[in-house]
Amino acid sequence: MGQEKPKPTSVIQHIESVLYVINQLCIGFVTIWVSWTCLRKDLAGIRLHAWLVTFGFVFLMAEGMMCFYEGSWLTLRYSRKYKTVFHVVLQVLGGGMGVAGCLIQLIRDDWSVSVTIHARLGFAAFILCLISLLSGLAAALARSCSRAVSPLINKTFHVVVSFAAYVIAMMAQYYGYTQTSIFKGQGEDFVILMQVVTLVAMVLTSIGAIKSLYQKFSSLAS
Repeated sequence: MGQEKPKPTSVIQHIESVLYVINQLCIGFVTIWVSWTCLRKDLAGIRLHAWLVTFGFVFLMAEGMMCFYEGSWLTLRYSRKYKTVFHVVLQVLGGGMGVAGCLIQLIRDDWSVSVTIHARLGFAAFILCLISLLSGLAAALARSCSRAVSPLINKTFHVVVSFAAYVIAMMAQYYGYTQTSIFKGQGEDFVILMQVVTLVAMVLTSIGAIKSLYQKFSSLAS
């Protein structure tokens, strides 16, 4: 079976579980609000771009990153094998939607990158996400390539690139609320609230990735 027997939880694990629930609320709030804003009218152009990158990066990619997080009650009872499957599926879907959203905007802009912070961060996230997907494939094939490159190095590189892509994508999301036309008219206070919630989701989602990086760098150093 794909489930593991539950282990006694510590105080830290209880805190992580609470933070996980708060993070899920933040991710859900942002995803639902942006989806409603984009889907209530024709899903085309800038609205399609905004919905794809939000659903891809903010929701699916974040959920994929948290599959191995100890505080995740959604995957806590599953073995590492099943967690890996969930992680790969969510990362491929999320990364694919994010890349598609960026491509749509690049095509609309005749393959030019705007001077806004949002556009530049979005383009950087687009490039890093492509590298992340390729490095993820390399990490999945790490055992068969172990003679050429250490599997640990492959996986560490994948985590670093994926983490960077996620953080930059979330920062692009942050600036997008004030630099994208479809969010104008939502109210300045509400837009500030969305920016704060987005940053909270980014920080809480990053906990698991930072712990993973620490463990991998410790293994490389030993």
